[in-house]
Amino acid sequence: MKPRKDTPYLDLFQIIGLKLKKKADESIKELGLNAQQGKIIGYIYENQGTELIQRDLADRFHLRGASITSMLQGLEQRGFIERKIPANNERQKNIYVLPKAVELIEDFNDSFQKVEDEIVQVLSEEEKQTLKELLIKINERLKAQ
Repeated sequence: MKPRKDTPYLDLFQIIGLKLKKKADESIKELGLNAQQGKIIGYIYENQGTELIQRDLADRFHLRGASITSMLQGLEQRGFIERKIPANNERQKNIYVLPKAVELIEDFNDSFQKVEDEIVQVLSEEEKQTLKELLIKINERLKAQ
């Protein structure tokens, strides 16, 4: 069903979000992970030098503690990440990617970039810039509330 011009913004964001998730999941399905797992692995890789902990991931990806715990346990069991207790703080576990995950990160990034390119190909360069600016503005407004 195609949204109409009078479709509320909230509904449009939800419809677009679900479609994006489906496309992203399909794009990396062959790698044995879903899009959220791929994004989390990429984020861990980019930030593992910062003593990244589970709470950081929950905050960044807007997930509840139990959800992120379950996801990290699955990624750890499959050999994509490891959690280590640092010597200076035995109450936390820092999270790192393992070589198996590093090999996939470039594939994730390529897949996600193809999805993004496909999504915005109907827009002119000016429209792409305007869209990005508007989405950033909306995101900043939501953070402030």
